[in-house]
Amino acid sequence: MRLVLKIALGSIAVGVLILAAKLAAAYISGSTALFSDALETLVNVASSVLALYALIVAAKPADREHNYGHGKAELLSAVATGAMIMFAAALIFERAITAFLHPHGLAPLLGGLGLGLALNALAGMFNGVWAVVLFRVGRQSRSAALVADAEHLLSDLYSTGGILVALLAASWLKLPVLDPLIAVFIAGQIAFMGGKTVLRSVSGLLDEAPPPEMAERIRALVRAHSTGAIEAHDLRMRQSGSAGFLEFHLVVPGAMTVNEAHDICDRIEAALEAEMQGVVVTIHIEPEGHAENAGVLLP
Repeated sequence: MRLVLKIALGSIAVGVLILAAKLAAAYISGSTALFSDALETLVNVASSVLALYALIVAAKPADREHNYGHGKAELLSAVATGAMIMFAAALIFERAITAFLHPHGLAPLLGGLGLGLALNALAGMFNGVWAVVLFRVGRQSRSAALVADAEHLLSDLYSTGGILVALLAASWLKLPVLDPLIAVFIAGQIAFMGGKTVLRSVSGLLDEAPPPEMAERIRALVRAHSTGAIEAHDLRMRQSGSAGFLEFHLVVPGAMTVNEAHDICDRIEAALEAEMQGVVVTIHIEPEGHAENAGVLLP
């Protein structure tokens, strides 16, 4: 968890530096599109601060009021990040419409516009590198907050690339109206990314079932390490931040002793925990006669 917290702190520092560069680029160039890009980066910084707080809360151990830990704080953080992204999109759209109704010329390409584009390009490259770092650490640690932050940075990178190309075209073609039109496109693109982040995080809050490939892998592990049992059924799993909770019913012969049944459970739990770091396994033992013949038939 220390690495995750360090990365979250790094995101705040990186975000502040990139925000400064993009605000300078927008000021020098006078471009609405570059201002929109800077506003999106401001949301990046806010979401990074929120992600850090969520990671600190999620790291707290389970207590009397929160028996399953605090892992869902990360999902709440991701929902808030998505909401902030969509709010930024609305602000960008409003600024773009104003600029479209009251157009103004762009600064010269060899002057303020060129310098602004160069600053933005440098900031975008740095964003892309940091997004890769966040994706890698977020997926390894199963941190919803870091993954949501990485996705936002990635959308920022796409926006930056599109802005650079479009503003160069606007300058060469003498079409300053392209500037607010680009901003409208950026608003739509980041609104989509924000909505996607919210929907995925809400699915986690609602205890969405694991994907089919994960469920099949769990069944295969149970089947491979449950020699002596008859059937496993009613498999259920939910995710709470980096921790997962898995439970199912295991049917054993009625004459089997408690110690023998317990040994089978230990084997299954060890296999599942080795495969899925952080998973908490709960197995309900049932005697023969409770088999449903609709679960995992065991050897």
